[in-house]
Amino acid sequence: MAILPPDRAGYVVRGGVRVHYTIYGSGAPPVVFLPPWAVVHSRIWKSQIPYVARRHRVVAFDPRGNGRSDRPVDPEAYAEAELIQDTLAVMDAAEVGRAVLVGFSQGGWHAALLAARHPERVLGAVLAGAVSPLGRPLPERTVYSFEDPLPTDEGWAKYNRHYWQRDYRGFLEFFMAKIFTEPHSTKHIEDGVQWGLETTPEVLTATLRAPGQLPHLRVHPDEARELYRSIRCPLLLVHGSQDALVSWSRAAATAEVTGAPFVTVAGGGHHVFGRDPVRMNLLLTAFIEEQILPAGDDRPRGRPVVYGAPTRRIL
Repeated sequence: MAILPPDRAGYVVRGGVRVHYTIYGSGAPPVVFLPPWAVVHSRIWKSQIPYVARRHRVVAFDPRGNGRSDRPVDPEAYAEAELIQDTLAVMDAAEVGRAVLVGFSQGGWHAALLAARHPERVLGAVLAGAVSPLGRPLPERTVYSFEDPLPTDEGWAKYNRHYWQRDYRGFLEFFMAKIFTEPHSTKHIEDGVQWGLETTPEVLTATLRAPGQLPHLRVHPDEARELYRSIRCPLLLVHGSQDALVSWSRAAATAEVTGAPFVTVAGGGHHVFGRDPVRMNLLLTAFIEEQILPAGDDRPRGRPVVYGAPTRRIL
């Protein structure tokens, strides 16, 4: 899809860290695309922004650590609270009071946190391939230490800070192939590697050592259930059946707790929005049209109704 130049761009500055944002289009309700992790920047949404901006005001931003944002190496700079406040600061700068949030991976967890803790700012949220304290981890991701030297470089042993120092590109090639597991994903993997090379292993290590961040996300499942149940805006959960980063069971458990509609993309990997943009863009706009627009800003803050079809749906 062609690159769409932004209508406006700028920076917010918090704690001396600059975060770059872009704004497109002018329709309501606004849509904010959240970054998943500092290994990529806002170009990860390149297949969504031009389409969605035809109908809505769209806001996207580079996470601290990549793109046009600053790259601090202090883990405290990447604390979960800092990333949440970055989103709110960007919304303020874009003059967006309330918006539909779209996040995948860690961005999906942040969208849930924002919906629960800042309901006055969130009209609805789409959680795709979302990290969650519920459900089960993928067994292969629990084998190797991130911090300790390892006797092997095979498989997920590449998700290790010592390996990153030896062969950062090798890690990126492995990791992006795990994000895009669908056949014929060469271009997507190449893009991801190039975006990852715009930051450094030192920055990514800092993000993983930050308070509240992965792999240190230690939210008790009971606390997570309480948080999810407190969300009163419409939610849509989307997960690829072949996600090799976050297990399908994470989304299934979240859907069970929230009662939100849950779409499984058959054969889909981790970033289904990037790999199957036509279906995902239509799904997103249908969610907005069916769940957000009819209610308007003054809708009652009741439980979300089921979007479009039975709670569990397979595309």
